[in-house]
Amino acid sequence: MKKLFISQPMKGKSDDEILREREKAIQKAKEVCGEEVEVIDSFFQAAPADAKPMWFLGKSLELLSTADIAYFAAGWHEARGCKIEHECAVEYGIDTIEDYSEYEDEGMSFGVAIELLKKGVKVAREGWNGKKQYIQLATDISYTFEDEVINCDHEAIGNAAIAFVGTSGVQMGWLASQADMLAEDWVIVE
Repeated sequence: MKKLFISQPMKGKSDDEILREREKAIQKAKEVCGEEVEVIDSFFQAAPADAKPMWFLGKSLELLSTADIAYFAAGWHEARGCKIEHECAVEYGIDTIEDYSEYEDEGMSFGVAIELLKKGVKVAREGWNGKKQYIQLATDISYTFEDEVINCDHEAIGNAAIAFVGTSGVQMGWLASQADMLAEDWVIVE
């Protein structure tokens, strides 16, 4: 059974809201892991009255160090403590589950879409004509030249490129238009 750490923005939320979000995290982690999980209690309801944000972060990082997997709840990438916990999880090899559900019902900017794309999330514009069109990050790119397989390796981007997937196939090396870059209607594609 894997030990689950839950990182979630808590500022301005009631205890009930926090606990509901934690239940969602637990269910998603069970689905991803394919088994029950042992939840690490990182919701400090009995914290000292004068505890500062750094106190909470220190305790959270201590608990995170014992986790096998960490779930980052919706909005984590905009919460200072969650971003630090995420960085620690990634740098120290703790598997992560990242929730981007806040983008499912409303559009996002091209910048946010690109950041999600780099994490392996498929994205598309609501304004695109084809219903099954999206872009995703393609990795391990290679081509054949004179019977030799050449693996691409660019100094800045490594062995990756943006692929456009549409009704007539895949286009490697997709380039965004001005309209795509300025649009606020980017969405996550399942």
